[in-house]
Amino acid sequence: MDIEPWILAMVLLCLLVAFCSLWRNRKSRGKECCQILDPDSVSEPETAKKGDNISDNVRRDFVANVSHELRTPVAIVKGFAETLDDDYDELSGKKRREFIGKIRKNSDRLCSLVEDLLQLAELESPSQALSLENGYLATVAKTVAERFEEQLDQEIQSIRLELAKEEKTVRFDPVKIERVIENLLDNALRYARDFSVITIRTIIGDEAQEIRCEVEDDGGGIPGKDLPHLFERFYRVDKGRSRESGGTGLGLSIVKHVVELHGGAVTARSEVDQGTAFGFSLPYRT
Repeated sequence: MDIEPWILAMVLLCLLVAFCSLWRNRKSRGKECCQILDPDSVSEPETAKKGDNISDNVRRDFVANVSHELRTPVAIVKGFAETLDDDYDELSGKKRREFIGKIRKNSDRLCSLVEDLLQLAELESPSQALSLENGYLATVAKTVAERFEEQLDQEIQSIRLELAKEEKTVRFDPVKIERVIENLLDNALRYARDFSVITIRTIIGDEAQEIRCEVEDDGGGIPGKDLPHLFERFYRVDKGRSRESGGTGLGLSIVKHVVELHGGAVTARSEVDQGTAFGFSLPYRT
Protein backbone atom coordinates (compact mmCIF):
# COMPACT_ATOMS: atom_id res chain seq x y z
CA MET A 1 0.00 0.00 0.00
CA ASP A 2 1.52 3.36 -1.06
CA ILE A 3 0.77 6.28 1.26
CA GLU A 4 0.57 9.38 -0.89
CA PRO A 5 3.16 11.86 0.44
CA TRP A 6 1.16 14.84 -0.82
CA ILE A 7 -1.47 14.26 1.88
CA LEU A 8 0.99 14.89 4.69
CA ALA A 9 2.63 17.68 2.68
CA MET A 10 -0.68 19.52 2.30
CA VAL A 11 -1.39 19.26 6.03
CA LEU A 12 2.06 20.64 6.84
CA LEU A 13 1.67 23.41 4.26
CA CYS A 14 -1.60 24.52 5.86
CA LEU A 15 0.10 24.52 9.25
CA LEU A 16 2.95 26.60 7.85
CA VAL A 17 0.52 29.19 6.46
CA ALA A 18 -1.28 29.40 9.80
CA PHE A 19 2.01 29.60 11.66
CA CYS A 20 3.31 32.45 9.47
CA SER A 21 0.08 34.43 9.78
CA LEU A 22 0.04 34.23 13.54
CA TRP A 23 3.80 34.81 13.71
CA ARG A 24 3.40 38.15 11.94
CA ASN A 25 0.74 39.19 14.42
CA ARG A 26 2.84 37.99 17.35
CA LYS A 27 5.79 39.97 16.03
CA SER A 28 3.67 43.08 15.62
CA ARG A 29 2.28 42.76 19.12
CA GLY A 30 5.77 42.30 20.48
CA LYS A 31 6.83 45.62 18.95
CA GLU A 32 3.80 47.32 20.42
CA CYS A 33 5.06 46.42 23.89
CA CYS A 34 7.68 49.18 23.50
CA GLN A 35 4.87 51.72 23.40
CA ILE A 36 3.30 50.40 26.59
CA LEU A 37 6.40 51.09 28.68
CA ASP A 38 6.37 54.40 30.59
CA PRO A 39 8.79 56.71 28.73
CA ASP A 40 9.35 58.80 31.88
CA SER A 41 10.50 55.86 34.00
CA VAL A 42 13.38 54.67 31.80
CA SER A 43 15.75 56.09 29.22
CA GLU A 44 15.20 55.57 25.49
CA PRO A 45 17.90 52.86 25.19
CA GLU A 46 16.41 51.02 28.18
CA THR A 47 12.92 51.30 26.69
CA ALA A 48 14.08 49.89 23.37
CA LYS A 49 15.99 47.10 25.09
CA LYS A 50 13.01 46.09 27.24
CA GLY A 51 10.72 46.21 24.22
CA ASP A 52 13.08 43.99 22.23
CA ASN A 53 13.30 41.52 25.12
CA ILE A 54 9.52 41.30 25.40
CA SER A 55 9.19 40.87 21.64
CA ASP A 56 11.82 38.12 21.65
CA ASN A 57 10.11 36.34 24.53
CA VAL A 58 6.71 36.49 22.81
CA ARG A 59 8.11 35.02 19.61
CA ARG A 60 10.23 32.41 21.38
CA ASP A 61 7.32 31.18 23.52
CA PHE A 62 5.02 31.05 20.51
CA VAL A 63 7.48 29.06 18.39
CA ALA A 64 8.16 26.66 21.26
CA ASN A 65 4.45 26.05 21.89
CA VAL A 66 3.49 25.54 18.26
CA SER A 67 6.51 23.32 17.59
CA HIS A 68 5.60 21.19 20.58
CA GLU A 69 1.99 20.84 19.47
CA LEU A 70 3.04 19.84 15.93
CA ARG A 71 5.75 17.38 16.82
CA THR A 72 3.66 14.56 18.30
CA PRO A 73 0.85 14.25 15.70
CA VAL A 74 3.26 14.69 12.78
CA ALA A 75 5.54 11.98 14.18
CA ILE A 76 2.60 9.62 14.71
CA VAL A 77 1.19 10.15 11.21
CA LYS A 78 4.62 9.72 9.65
CA GLY A 79 5.46 6.63 11.71
CA PHE A 80 2.26 4.72 11.04
CA ALA A 81 2.21 5.73 7.36
CA GLU A 82 5.75 4.40 6.91
CA THR A 83 4.88 1.15 8.69
CA LEU A 84 1.85 0.63 6.47
CA ASP A 85 3.95 1.40 3.40
CA ASP A 86 6.79 -0.96 4.36
CA ASP A 87 4.92 -3.86 5.97
CA TYR A 88 1.41 -3.70 4.53
CA ASP A 89 1.30 -7.33 3.35
CA GLU A 90 2.60 -8.64 6.68
CA LEU A 91 0.08 -6.73 8.80
CA SER A 92 -3.27 -8.25 9.73
CA GLY A 93 -6.46 -6.49 8.71
CA LYS A 94 -7.04 -5.53 12.35
CA LYS A 95 -3.61 -3.90 12.60
CA ARG A 96 -4.09 -2.02 9.33
CA ARG A 97 -7.39 -0.59 10.55
CA GLU A 98 -5.80 0.33 13.87
CA PHE A 99 -2.94 2.18 12.18
CA ILE A 100 -5.26 3.95 9.75
CA GLY A 101 -7.44 5.00 12.69
CA LYS A 102 -4.44 6.54 14.44
CA ILE A 103 -3.41 8.35 11.26
CA ARG A 104 -6.93 9.72 10.86
CA LYS A 105 -7.17 10.79 14.52
CA ASN A 106 -3.88 12.68 14.44
CA SER A 107 -4.65 14.18 11.03
CA ASP A 108 -7.88 15.51 12.53
CA ARG A 109 -5.87 16.97 15.38
CA LEU A 110 -3.54 18.70 12.92
CA CYS A 111 -6.53 20.08 10.99
CA SER A 112 -8.02 21.41 14.24
CA LEU A 113 -4.73 23.09 15.07
CA VAL A 114 -4.63 24.68 11.60
CA GLU A 115 -8.17 25.98 12.00
CA ASP A 116 -7.50 27.40 15.46
CA LEU A 117 -4.21 29.02 14.43
CA LEU A 118 -5.85 30.65 11.40
CA GLN A 119 -8.70 31.93 13.54
CA LEU A 120 -6.28 33.38 16.09
CA ALA A 121 -4.36 35.07 13.26
CA GLU A 122 -7.61 36.55 11.96
CA LEU A 123 -8.67 37.76 15.42
CA GLU A 124 -5.31 39.42 16.05
CA SER A 125 -5.21 41.13 12.67
CA PRO A 126 -5.45 44.96 12.89
CA SER A 127 -8.10 44.85 10.16
CA GLN A 128 -10.33 42.42 12.05
CA ALA A 129 -13.94 43.63 12.15
CA LEU A 130 -17.12 42.26 13.66
CA SER A 131 -20.35 41.83 11.71
CA LEU A 132 -22.67 43.00 14.46
CA GLU A 133 -26.39 42.21 14.46
CA ASN A 134 -29.17 42.52 17.01
CA GLY A 135 -30.12 39.16 18.45
CA TYR A 136 -30.79 36.97 21.47
CA LEU A 137 -27.96 35.03 23.07
CA ALA A 138 -30.37 32.28 24.09
CA THR A 139 -31.21 31.63 20.44
CA VAL A 140 -27.55 31.05 19.58
CA ALA A 141 -27.06 28.82 22.64
CA LYS A 142 -30.06 26.69 21.70
CA THR A 143 -28.85 26.31 18.10
CA VAL A 144 -25.41 25.13 19.24
CA ALA A 145 -26.88 22.73 21.81
CA GLU A 146 -29.19 21.12 19.25
CA ARG A 147 -26.31 20.62 16.83
CA PHE A 148 -24.17 18.92 19.49
CA GLU A 149 -27.04 16.76 20.75
CA GLU A 150 -27.28 15.12 17.33
CA GLN A 151 -23.73 13.78 17.78
CA LEU A 152 -23.93 12.74 21.45
CA ASP A 153 -24.61 9.33 22.91
CA GLN A 154 -27.52 10.45 25.09
CA GLU A 155 -27.02 7.52 27.47
CA ILE A 156 -23.51 8.76 28.36
CA GLN A 157 -23.73 12.56 28.13
CA SER A 158 -26.58 15.01 27.74
CA ILE A 159 -27.10 18.76 27.46
CA ARG A 160 -29.52 20.77 29.58
CA LEU A 161 -30.64 24.30 28.69
CA GLU A 162 -31.48 26.94 31.30
CA LEU A 163 -32.22 30.01 29.21
CA ALA A 164 -33.36 33.33 30.65
CA LYS A 165 -36.17 35.19 28.93
CA GLU A 166 -34.47 38.12 27.23
CA GLU A 167 -36.53 41.29 27.08
CA LYS A 168 -34.16 43.09 24.73
CA THR A 169 -31.64 42.18 22.09
CA VAL A 170 -27.87 42.47 22.32
CA ARG A 171 -25.51 43.37 19.47
CA PHE A 172 -23.01 40.68 18.56
CA ASP A 173 -21.41 38.87 15.65
CA PRO A 174 -23.57 35.71 15.45
CA VAL A 175 -20.95 33.60 13.66
CA LYS A 176 -18.22 34.40 16.16
CA ILE A 177 -20.39 34.09 19.27
CA GLU A 178 -21.67 30.77 17.98
CA ARG A 179 -18.04 29.64 17.75
CA VAL A 180 -17.48 30.84 21.33
CA ILE A 181 -20.31 28.69 22.68
CA GLU A 182 -19.18 25.76 20.51
CA ASN A 183 -15.68 25.99 22.00
CA LEU A 184 -17.01 26.14 25.55
CA LEU A 185 -19.36 23.21 24.98
CA ASP A 186 -16.71 21.17 23.20
CA ASN A 187 -14.32 21.82 26.10
CA ALA A 188 -16.92 20.72 28.65
CA LEU A 189 -17.73 17.52 26.77
CA ARG A 190 -14.05 16.59 26.45
CA TYR A 191 -13.48 16.67 30.20
CA ALA A 192 -16.87 15.70 31.59
CA ARG A 193 -17.34 12.31 33.18
CA ASP A 194 -19.49 9.61 31.66
CA PHE A 195 -23.20 9.79 32.51
CA SER A 196 -22.89 13.53 33.07
CA VAL A 197 -25.07 16.51 32.23
CA ILE A 198 -23.65 19.65 30.62
CA THR A 199 -25.68 22.77 31.41
CA ILE A 200 -25.84 25.80 29.13
CA ARG A 201 -27.48 28.77 30.80
CA THR A 202 -28.04 32.41 30.01
CA ILE A 203 -28.43 34.95 32.81
CA ILE A 204 -29.53 38.57 32.77
CA GLY A 205 -26.85 40.57 34.60
CA ASP A 206 -27.36 43.00 37.47
CA GLU A 207 -29.55 45.96 36.52
CA ALA A 208 -29.92 44.41 33.06
CA GLN A 209 -26.61 45.91 31.91
CA GLU A 210 -25.30 42.67 30.43
CA ILE A 211 -26.28 39.18 29.34
CA ARG A 212 -24.18 36.23 30.51
CA CYS A 213 -23.76 32.73 29.14
CA GLU A 214 -22.26 29.81 31.08
CA VAL A 215 -21.40 26.25 30.12
CA GLU A 216 -21.10 24.08 33.22
CA ASP A 217 -20.06 20.45 33.62
CA ASP A 218 -20.26 18.16 36.64
CA GLY A 219 -16.80 16.70 36.14
CA GLY A 220 -13.70 16.55 38.28
CA GLY A 221 -13.13 20.28 38.57
CA ILE A 222 -9.95 22.33 38.23
CA PRO A 223 -7.50 23.31 41.00
CA GLY A 224 -7.67 26.96 41.99
CA LYS A 225 -4.03 27.61 41.03
CA ASP A 226 -4.86 26.84 37.39
CA LEU A 227 -7.91 29.09 37.04
CA PRO A 228 -6.01 32.34 36.24
CA HIS A 229 -4.20 30.63 33.34
CA LEU A 230 -7.04 28.78 31.62
CA PHE A 231 -7.52 31.33 28.83
CA GLU A 232 -3.82 31.43 27.94
CA ARG A 233 -2.67 29.90 24.66
CA PHE A 234 -1.71 26.24 24.89
CA TYR A 235 -2.34 26.12 28.66
CA ARG A 236 -3.62 22.75 29.81
CA VAL A 237 -4.41 21.49 33.29
CA ASP A 238 -4.00 17.87 32.23
CA LYS A 239 -1.72 17.91 29.18
CA GLY A 240 -1.81 14.18 28.55
CA ARG A 241 -5.58 13.89 28.73
CA SER A 242 -6.09 17.00 26.64
CA ARG A 243 -3.94 15.73 23.79
CA GLU A 244 -5.54 12.30 24.01
CA SER A 245 -8.97 13.90 23.62
CA GLY A 246 -7.82 15.92 20.61
CA GLY A 247 -7.72 19.37 22.18
CA THR A 248 -5.40 21.98 20.65
CA GLY A 249 -5.00 24.17 23.73
CA LEU A 250 -6.28 27.20 21.80
CA GLY A 251 -10.06 26.99 22.18
CA LEU A 252 -10.38 29.05 25.37
CA SER A 253 -7.88 31.61 24.08
CA ILE A 254 -10.08 32.08 21.00
CA VAL A 255 -13.09 32.50 23.30
CA LYS A 256 -11.32 35.28 25.21
CA HIS A 257 -10.30 37.10 22.02
CA VAL A 258 -13.80 37.05 20.53
CA VAL A 259 -15.54 38.10 23.74
CA GLU A 260 -13.13 40.98 24.38
CA LEU A 261 -13.61 42.19 20.79
CA HIS A 262 -17.29 42.55 21.75
CA GLY A 263 -16.38 44.56 24.87
CA GLY A 264 -17.28 41.62 27.10
CA ALA A 265 -15.42 39.52 29.66
CA VAL A 266 -14.74 35.83 30.26
CA THR A 267 -15.15 33.97 33.54
CA ALA A 268 -14.15 30.63 35.00
CA ARG A 269 -15.16 29.05 38.29
CA SER A 270 -14.53 25.55 39.50
CA GLU A 271 -14.54 23.27 42.50
CA VAL A 272 -12.53 20.07 42.59
CA ASP A 273 -14.77 16.98 42.28
CA GLN A 274 -17.81 19.21 41.71
CA GLY A 275 -17.39 20.63 38.22
CA THR A 276 -16.37 23.67 36.22
CA ALA A 277 -18.24 26.54 34.59
CA PHE A 278 -16.78 28.69 31.82
CA GLY A 279 -18.72 31.73 30.76
CA PHE A 280 -18.74 35.16 29.19
CA SER A 281 -20.75 38.35 29.32
CA LEU A 282 -21.80 40.76 26.60
CA PRO A 283 -22.86 44.34 27.39
CA TYR A 284 -26.18 45.71 26.26
CA ARG A 285 -25.58 48.69 24.00
CA THR A 286 -27.94 51.57 23.47
